[in-house]
Amino acid sequence: MTVHPVEQSGPQAAMHGQTLLDRIFNWIPVLLLAYPMLISPFFLVSSGGEDTAANISASKSNALNQLFWICLFMVLLVSAGRRLLNAFTVLKSPLIWILMLYLLLAVTSVLWSHAPGIAFRRVVLQIIIVMSLVISVSFTDDARSLLSRLMLLMNTVVLMNAVAVVLLPPTPIGHAGIYTQKNNLGAVMALAMMFNIYGFLVSRGFLKRFGMLIISALAFGLLVLSQSKTSLGLAVLMPVIAYIAVGMAFLFRINAALLLIFGAVTGAVLLSFLSLLTRFGFSDLSLFLFNDETYTGRTFIWAFVVDVISRAPVLGQGYASFWATGSDSIAFREAPGFVILLIQAHNGYLDVMLELGIVGISLLFLVILTALFSAARVVSLDYRIAFLCCSLILFVTCHNMLESAWFRSFSLNWLIFLLAALLPHAVVRTWDNRSQN
Repeated sequence: MTVHPVEQSGPQAAMHGQTLLDRIFNWIPVLLLAYPMLISPFFLVSSGGEDTAANISASKSNALNQLFWICLFMVLLVSAGRRLLNAFTVLKSPLIWILMLYLLLAVTSVLWSHAPGIAFRRVVLQIIIVMSLVISVSFTDDARSLLSRLMLLMNTVVLMNAVAVVLLPPTPIGHAGIYTQKNNLGAVMALAMMFNIYGFLVSRGFLKRFGMLIISALAFGLLVLSQSKTSLGLAVLMPVIAYIAVGMAFLFRINAALLLIFGAVTGAVLLSFLSLLTRFGFSDLSLFLFNDETYTGRTFIWAFVVDVISRAPVLGQGYASFWATGSDSIAFREAPGFVILLIQAHNGYLDVMLELGIVGISLLFLVILTALFSAARVVSLDYRIAFLCCSLILFVTCHNMLESAWFRSFSLNWLIFLLAALLPHAVVRTWDNRSQN
C-alpha cells in the first residue's frame, strides 16, 4: 500500500510552530485567487473585465488594481522571510524557466509595441502576479493545508453566488451571480466543482463527504443556471479524463502526462476522420452547441484577428498592445462592427499569437506541456492532488479555446492554471523535506 506523506500533516500540524508572518505567507495564494472571485466583483473595477464600450479607452490604468497587487507583493516578500534564500530550488523547474522566457519576451516586445507605455505597465503587473504565485505556492508550508484553505474560499464563493442568484434577476442569457457576465459564474462554479471533488476524495467521515457533495451539487446547479455551456461541458468531461489518466498512471506506473498527450493526439485524429466521414464540420458543431454557426459571433472576431496576426506572425503586435489601447490602435481603427468593443479575441491561443507571434505561442505550448509533466510527477506521492492539478490544467487549456486567459492580467483561469502547475513543486518539496528528517 502506498503511503502518502502529504496526508500525514493536516491544518493543525501545519499551524504548529508558525509565526504570524508564516501564517500570513500561507494565506497569500488564497488572497491572490480571492481577488478575481470576490474582491474585484464587489469593490474594484477589473482591468481585465468584461467587453464593454468603456474598454475602448482602457489605456487608462486602474490604480486600485495596481495598488492591490503591489501591496500584496510587498507583504509577500516580507512574510516570505528566509524562504527567499532557497529561491534557487525553484529554478530547478523547467516550468519556471519557460515562464521567465515568456515574460522576458513580453518585456522586450515593448520595443515594437505601438503603445509602449501601456504595454510596460501591463507587463510589470503580470510579472508581479506570476512572481507572487510562484513564491507563495512553491514555498507554502504544506500543499494539502493550502488546498484546504482554497476549498474554504471556493465554498464561500459558491454560497455567496447562491444567495445572489436568489436575490438578483438573471441576465437575458443566464444568471451571473455576483459577476457581470454569466460566463464568469459558469467558470467559477466549474472550478469549485473540481476542488470539491478533490475534497470528497481526501475527506474522512460521512459528514465531511456529505458536505462536499452538497456544495458540489449547489455549484453544479449554479453552473446550469448560468447557461455557460462551455464551462458545463468541461466541468463534466475534464475531471473524468484526468481521473482515468491519473488512475491508469497510478496502477500501471506510467506517466500521466504522456497518457494525456497521447489521448489528445489520438482524439484529434479520430475527430478529424469522423468529421470527414460524416461531413459534420466546425460550423455544425457550433450549431449544435450554440444554436448558430459562428460560435456566438466568435468566427467574425477570429477572422479579423487572423488577418492582423498575418501582418506580424513571428513576434506579434507586442504584449497587451492590441486590445483596449486607445483610439490609435488597429483594433479601434479597423475592427468591424461589435469587434471594436471587445478586449479579447475569445480565444487565448489567438490572443497570444496576436501579441507575441509564433515565438510566444511556442513558449505557451511548452508551459502547458511542462505543467502536465509537473502534475504527473506527484501521482506516486499523492494521486488525488495529481488528479486535481490535471483536471484544472485540462479545464483551463480547453476553456481558452473560446475565452482568453493566458498571461492575461489577473484572469481567474490564468491564476488557477499557475496554481495547478506550481502546486506539484510544493508536494515534492514536502516529500523531500520529510525524507531528510
